[in-house]
Order: sequence, then C-alpha cells, then structure tokens
Amino acid sequence: MAVKFDQEKFDQWQELRKNLKEAKRSKAYEQVIGLCKEIIGLDRSAKFIQIMTPLFFKEMGAAYEKVGEEDSALEAYKAARDGFLKYREHNNLHSPDDWLKDIQALEKKIGKLEL
Repeated sequence: MAVKFDQEKFDQWQELRKNLKEAKRSKAYEQVIGLCKEIIGLDRSAKFIQIMTPLFFKEMGAAYEKVGEEDSALEAYKAARDGFLKYREHNNLHSPDDWLKDIQALEKKIGKLEL
C-alpha cells in the first residue's frame, strides 16, 4: 500500500524544521526539546516524509545535556543510537560507513553519562 502525500503535514514539517533551526541558533534548549518531540511525533503520522528521527533524538539529547537533564539526555542518545543502528540494518546504505561516526559519537556520550 502506497503512503499518501499530505501537503498540510509536509508544510508542518517544514515549519518545525525552520523553528528548530531558529531555536538552536538562539540556544533556546527547552524549545529545541519540544520541537524535536513534535518532529518525532509527526513522523508517526507522516511516514511519507521519511523523517530521520535518530537525528532529532540526538539533537534532543544535546539540548537535555545543556539544561542539565542528564537522565533524559542519556535516554535520547540511546534512542538515537538504536535508531541509527536499525536504519543501517533495514535500509540500503550509500556507503558501508553510513552513520557509523554518529553511532560512535553517541556511544561516547552514552558512556560518559552512564558513569
């Protein structure tokens, strides 16, 4: 069954990405967390967009770290790592190294937070 394109959801995606970029630039970390959660939630109802959710879990983890919420950062980083691993397992990769640097960086962050 083909996934149907929904212009309204696509426009919402574009707006969320724009707002996330602005929030990151202004270091509004609580807003970054909220926007990442919205983007991840949008992925559930807009699969046609093919949002790379691990990227937004990673962004959320970094924002949680900035506001001192280490447990939440750890949870977000683990979700990002697991998402990248799942993506590598179930998708055609352009290169055998796709996402490995991200996974390694996340492993390092997870290791530091688990101490």
